[in-house]
Amino acid sequence: MVTTTSSSSSGFSQTPSSEQEERTGRGVLTAIPLSAAWVEASQRREASMALLREAAVRLRPENWLSLSGEKPSDSGFDDVRSRYQHWLEHAPFNSADPVSWRFLVDLAISYASYTYRPAHGVRQAEADALVSWFTCFWKLDNIVDDARERLPPNYLEDLRRDMKQAWFGTEEQLDGIIHQHENDLVAFRDQAVALLIDHRKQLRTLGQPIENHPGYRDAVWNHIVCQTDAQPRSSTLPEYLETRRIRGGMECVLHMYLTLQGIDWNESYARILDLANLATCLTDDLFSVVKDQRDGVESSVTVCGPNGHLRVLELVRDLHREMLELLERRVAADSSVETQIFVRTMLDVVLGMVEWQGANPRYREGALWLREQLNAESTKATPVAA
Repeated sequence: MVTTTSSSSSGFSQTPSSEQEERTGRGVLTAIPLSAAWVEASQRREASMALLREAAVRLRPENWLSLSGEKPSDSGFDDVRSRYQHWLEHAPFNSADPVSWRFLVDLAISYASYTYRPAHGVRQAEADALVSWFTCFWKLDNIVDDARERLPPNYLEDLRRDMKQAWFGTEEQLDGIIHQHENDLVAFRDQAVALLIDHRKQLRTLGQPIENHPGYRDAVWNHIVCQTDAQPRSSTLPEYLETRRIRGGMECVLHMYLTLQGIDWNESYARILDLANLATCLTDDLFSVVKDQRDGVESSVTVCGPNGHLRVLELVRDLHREMLELLERRVAADSSVETQIFVRTMLDVVLGMVEWQGANPRYREGALWLREQLNAESTKATPVAA
């Protein structure tokens, strides 16, 4: 089911033959001379090591706000915008506010273009799957965070029930579960279901149905349950992180990006993915400090108390350091195509998240505050010449 694999972790054949079999991107077995396979494996390993060396520099907090590079092209998403515009003409999306929904689509496209950068470029079904996921779950975030007190009785329970049916139901069951409501708040249940069903269909179009990716399937469901349950308050950083790693949604994003590229889940990925998940959630907290404090939103910084941002910064450094070390060990031990894709995907998300936040007007206030804090920390760390 994996779309790209190699015959062995080292690139060498295990049989005394001058040739070895290796899978191509289409899953077709072809004979490759042993020497050529060894060269390709070495090139993959060096390319991954180069990415890791570059990431080690770019992930230093003092470099977060000066990450170079042009804004990624989002031209691969043009058809999604047209498709979504058409959706607004029909139920259940015709009751949604067109301006807010178009903004949400543009936000999803912006985020995806910064964080999802496969070597093959973004295919149409991938673009559709990305936007349907982000518009669904960011709208869910908004409902939970901003409108929870205004929701009708049992709204979240009904939403969770409908989303469960959309996510786990059979193909035959999906067509009949979208209801029609006129009120925008209530109609979001129908919109969430429609978006989740569309996401599943795009995955199937790509040859990656969720049934083949239980890690991704379960991560999404855990996120839905966490979002639609009562929101716990945390008194310690470990308690906060335990909830944040699920509620933050980044675990789903990392799993989704691997799924889109046809990478089978492997338990040996778990620690690295968790490190990337927590690191991105915490950098989001750091870029959001000013707004969170003004709105009374709990974050890792507030849980840590006075000067909490310094503790969170140190934790992010530790998470990045361990993630890079584990990725480097993996590359040294395994030069397969899967490892190359896995490394690139983790780094694209972690780096892309920081780059996106630094460039996004939504985070400008927090970015300016963060720059001041990093400059102040740098000044304290620099010894004064006698």
